[in-house]
Amino acid sequence: MKTESFRCQLNHITKTLLAMTPAQRLTVQHVIQVSQPEITINELIQPIFNASPQCPHCHCAHFTKWGKAGAVQRYKCSTCHKTFNNKTKTPLAKLHKCELWDKYAQCMSLRLTLREAASICNINLKTSFLWRHRFLMAQSEHNHEKLSGIIEADEFFMAYSEKGSKHLKNNRKANKRGGQMSKKDNESKVAILLSIDRSEHMVSQVLAADTKAEITLHLQPYITEGSVLCSDGAHAYRDIAKVTQCAHKRLISTQQRVIDKVYYIQTVNGAIAHFKDWTERKMRGVATKYLAHYLAWFKEARAKLDKRQILVAAYQYQP
Repeated sequence: MKTESFRCQLNHITKTLLAMTPAQRLTVQHVIQVSQPEITINELIQPIFNASPQCPHCHCAHFTKWGKAGAVQRYKCSTCHKTFNNKTKTPLAKLHKCELWDKYAQCMSLRLTLREAASICNINLKTSFLWRHRFLMAQSEHNHEKLSGIIEADEFFMAYSEKGSKHLKNNRKANKRGGQMSKKDNESKVAILLSIDRSEHMVSQVLAADTKAEITLHLQPYITEGSVLCSDGAHAYRDIAKVTQCAHKRLISTQQRVIDKVYYIQTVNGAIAHFKDWTERKMRGVATKYLAHYLAWFKEARAKLDKRQILVAAYQYQP
């Protein structure tokens, strides 16, 4: 009888957990997790600093220990005589409450909103915003991988947004979120290039304009010779395939969706739909100036980077 009662209770708990939001499940996880000594942010980044120690100001390798600030070791350069620690001149510099970064990075891996992450970490909303974009800064600068095999590429458009700005450009009136753009608003659209191969490697870029030159500039260097490029009818892709000596499969949605049961662009179109739904519905719109950060975050989520990989990438970023 006890076994049957326990089984019923377990089934009830399981159903309750499945009905929870990601933020609620993360809260439960932190409450019931086994108490084990978590690695601190300093223990995570100190070995990286020790691998190539140098002064962040003058890049000199000669320095001495210069006391501690809390548990963090400080150093003094023998050449420029400036002091520093292992986070100086990195995206993690001058950020407080480093003991919460691990938890916040976990919130990012779950793609939680600013308010959800702020509530879980018990931090201010502005702090949540600052941490998010500091951690994404590195990924947005290195958001490109070599593409090979069967490659799908396409462009899409999003409305230009100045979300969060107190003063809009040209003193224009604010647009209501969620409405459809009219033809007269074409100049307010932002073009974005997205390309994915079958191994889930991704290249994404916010384009200055939807032109052949921009597409070529941001896609051609990442195409591996001898691959197969699948795209719509844009001439830019035909020329890229010719230069990189790739086969080109041209798919026009109204005429042909699949060639030889292998070549299609549904994967990239599905990723585009997912990105737009996530940013517009879950994130309630994204400011255009931060689009590169969200593209990097989207790529992180598809690659399933864990919280420590997010922090290490942010620490190693060199602007």
